[in-house]
Parts: sequence; structure tokens; C-alpha cells
Amino acid sequence: MKPSQLFKDKVFLTKKILKHRIPNELFKEIKTMVDLAEKKKNSKYYFLLEHENNGKNSYQISVDNNFFEQSFIYGYLIKLGECYSGFKIRERNIRIRRNHDHYDHYDLWVNFAEKDSENTPHSHSGYLSGVIYYTDCFNAPTIFDDLAYYGKPRDVLIFPSGLEHEVKKYPGPKTRISLAFNLYSTRQ
Repeated sequence: MKPSQLFKDKVFLTKKILKHRIPNELFKEIKTMVDLAEKKKNSKYYFLLEHENNGKNSYQISVDNNFFEQSFIYGYLIKLGECYSGFKIRERNIRIRRNHDHYDHYDLWVNFAEKDSENTPHSHSGYLSGVIYYTDCFNAPTIFDDLAYYGKPRDVLIFPSGLEHEVKKYPGPKTRISLAFNLYSTRQ
């Protein structure tokens, strides 16, 4: 499969927000990332690996670097960023943002939201940012300036990092799980 075939069904929801559906085969890798994160979350030492970030999510943790670096999702996110930017796919101008201020290095993490979690209005560092919906939004959409998006499993949104967004207080009762990421461009 060529990149142009993989991303043929991309849709711009607004001028700034691109939506795509992650193929089932690749979404299995997301499931593994969430399973590894959940295992750490359920440990009595969970707080040692917690990814402190904006908002009041129940728990945030970076994805397992060893698994991520060997995954197809790694390449998929880069290609999606290039597709969003209109760069020629072969140029490889997009990278997963590395954050050396955190021990975990990559800006790709799992958000576990339980009842009353919220993610207050914020923007990200980098060039492009995104959210991958692992579970249904359960009536807690991601809210942008001009859009409230109710994500479904396998949906991914990508948008300029400076675009402010939020998730209001989550009503529960099921766990809302999403992944967030940041990309940068070597053209900047």
C-alpha cells in the first residue's frame, strides 16, 4: 500500500483539523500501547512513571518507548503529519517530538479519564499535535474554537500545536481513553 492510498479518506473537519481513521491492523498496536500503560497504571508504583501534564485526567503515562520505536504507528504518525502539511511523502520532514524535560523522551502519551476528570483549555508545544481515540468519547468531546468532536475508537485528529482545545468535566462512568502526541517539522 502506498501512502496516498492509506490517507485517501482523510477529511478536514475545519481548515485546521484533519481527521483520519487508523486502519484496524495499526490500531492493534495502539491497543498494545494502552495495555502496557494500563499495566503500569495498576502497579503500586504507578506514580513513578506518571506523565504530569495539563488538566486533571485520572492518569497520564507515556507510551512504552521500546514498543513504540518498533511499531508501524511511529511511521504512521509521521506520514500523517506530512500528509497534513502537504509535504512530499518522501521528504521525511516530520518527526515525533522528543521532550528531554521528561524522562520518557517522546511526546506520545495515554490519557485515562475517570468520572470528573477534565482537561482545561490548553495548547501544545511543537508544530502539529493530535489525539487518538481509543475508546468512545462517552459524551465528553474534544472542544476546539469552532468544533466539538465526539471521537470514536480508531479516529485520529491532527491540528496545529498552538490550537487551543479542552475536554470538559467527564461525567463517567466508563474510562475514557485517548492518546495525545506532538510532532515537529525539520522545515521550521
